[in-house]
Amino acid sequence: MFEKFVEKHIEDLTHIANAVRSLSMDAVLKAKSGHIGLPLGCAEIGTLLYFAVMNYSPKNPNWIDRDRFVLSAGHGSMLLYSLLHLAGYDLNLEDLKQFRQLHSKTPGHPEYGHSAGVECTTGPLGQGLSMAVGMALSERMLNARFPHVGSNDIIDHRTFVLAGDGCLMEGVTSEACSLAGHLKLNRLIVLYDANNITIDGTVDITFSEDVAKRYESYGFRIFHAEANDFLSLAKAMDLAYENSLLPNGESGPSLIICKGIAGKGSPKWEGKHKIHGNPMSAEDVAEAKKHLGLPADKSFYVSPEACEASKTLLSFREQKFLRWNSVLDDILSNWKSNQKDIYRLWFEIFTPFSAQPFQEEQWKLAKGKMATRVSGGKALVELAKSNPRLVGGSADLAGSNLTTLPDTSFVSAKDFSGRNIHFGVREHGMAAICNGITLHGAFQAFCATFLVFSDYLRPAIRLAALMKIPTLFIFTHDSYGVGEDGPTHQPVEHADALRAIPNLCTLRPADGLETFAAWENAVTKNTMKPTAFLLTRQDLPDLDEHLETPRLCSKISKEIEKGAYLLKDFSNKNNAKKLIFVASGSEVTIAFDAAKKLEQAQELNLSIRVVSCLCPKTLVKNPVTFHFLVPKNTKTFAIEASSGMSFGEIVGRDGSILHMESFGASAPISVLSQEFGFTVDHFVQFVKIQLA
Repeated sequence: MFEKFVEKHIEDLTHIANAVRSLSMDAVLKAKSGHIGLPLGCAEIGTLLYFAVMNYSPKNPNWIDRDRFVLSAGHGSMLLYSLLHLAGYDLNLEDLKQFRQLHSKTPGHPEYGHSAGVECTTGPLGQGLSMAVGMALSERMLNARFPHVGSNDIIDHRTFVLAGDGCLMEGVTSEACSLAGHLKLNRLIVLYDANNITIDGTVDITFSEDVAKRYESYGFRIFHAEANDFLSLAKAMDLAYENSLLPNGESGPSLIICKGIAGKGSPKWEGKHKIHGNPMSAEDVAEAKKHLGLPADKSFYVSPEACEASKTLLSFREQKFLRWNSVLDDILSNWKSNQKDIYRLWFEIFTPFSAQPFQEEQWKLAKGKMATRVSGGKALVELAKSNPRLVGGSADLAGSNLTTLPDTSFVSAKDFSGRNIHFGVREHGMAAICNGITLHGAFQAFCATFLVFSDYLRPAIRLAALMKIPTLFIFTHDSYGVGEDGPTHQPVEHADALRAIPNLCTLRPADGLETFAAWENAVTKNTMKPTAFLLTRQDLPDLDEHLETPRLCSKISKEIEKGAYLLKDFSNKNNAKKLIFVASGSEVTIAFDAAKKLEQAQELNLSIRVVSCLCPKTLVKNPVTFHFLVPKNTKTFAIEASSGMSFGEIVGRDGSILHMESFGASAPISVLSQEFGFTVDHFVQFVKIQLA
């Protein structure tokens, strides 16, 4: 298939590949910064994909059935930018000239949302390949939901990845690719740029494993090609496609090991490790252009032959989109007449962020004494009823995280129709895969583990926040309340570490009502940011049982957007000393009961306000709410079973924070509460000492 196409168009492809090299060299030279080794060495790989293999539409860049290309080795970004420009995406020569400049469409590493055609933000090695696994999984899940009509599968595309040695060294790809092989994701094709180069030298100084055998053990099919030979690449791609089309899911993902030369085309630098990340000089660029048969004195030059070749080869791509669109019209008409449930599901899935807020009957499920992991599980199930986009799972902790959706199956290599995913003990890979699922555009993914393991997910969480995508991260067992498992499983600094990530909404609710409100907020409103839920293992009381007037569900849902809300002003005694208690999660009840006890001590003459603060960072960023809830010159106390750093700005210099000062200990929770001082009596004494 591809071999014959390449034989017919090899001259056209060669002109385009040389244009990719020329544009990449000029952009890096102008910026005086960038990685040129990969764009030079992988020009044939990229050209083959964009001009012979992949289906996409620059005029319709969000076409759901487009093939995806992920440049996991994101340092080689000029390869992608040059290809997108030549392929007709909205990326012109002026954009290429602004490579690595402020506010340009061509940042140093590809960034999702900056330019059409960039499928995800890559740069941290291995994250791209791992997100691509999520995209390939999402494609299979989507395909399973929409049966073909006649001979047509309306969802049937592939995910291509270009990865380097660094990507394969990173542990996250081992986790992700292990799952990809287990699930036999036969629409995933990884091209491995095996150029024997890393920044510090040749690969053999650190990397001597047999990559082919490792990936074969994962369940990948292994093929070999010469990275700078179009016919060799096309033959390998034909084999990969044949493999991916085998029936009954008995195939698996493909790894094409592309033996290449970093810096190919530069007589001075090709094959040398310094070409990986060092710009070439003007003289070196001129020499390389002469070697490629291009004018040495022209910058950002695309030959007439390359321009004509691009137009010719792109016409095939656009025709495929038009044919697909025509088939979709016919299929939708068929579903509308004969399969109304599937017809409705299509529009529900492709109407992003259409989840319905909770109804009155659903809010009732939040009432009563329960762990917030329990109320969180209930909220997830209820939201999933009206939102078929919600899919996900846990890192072998579904029974503890309570994240299994009922009335649907777990995804398997033989059946992708379910909404639950067994990720196994693969926290690093799980988070990146979920980002890929969300990026794919059909689903909103959630994943879960214990809060103490959030460090394993952190690189992917940071990328989700950077990309402004609404992946959901569920962390249970959020404090020393884990109990007997001890300090290895008792998070201390983790809440503060998550709150430090820009554009991440980190919510630690105090009871079922707050948990439901947090979930409603995350799924129906936080469309441009990920959310992290910090939930308890231990039961917490229903705060409404301690209030004279129950909280309004709709009001709490709105207040959570501001990060905190007023739980109770205990009194407004004349001439009383005013205090403010701020707490989150399981410590809100302690603050509440301590305030009530201190109010009753008439000799102290205190008037205390209790604020439930689900997200200190959000509160501080809302100055109107912040100054209303925590007025200046009012002594403020905070309590949280964490390192307490997040509350420093809230309490100010004159305030005090009761927080964890150790990593925890192994004992029953009741013993630990006494040991670490998270009791009403201890907090009362803590306040009295500070007031003395």
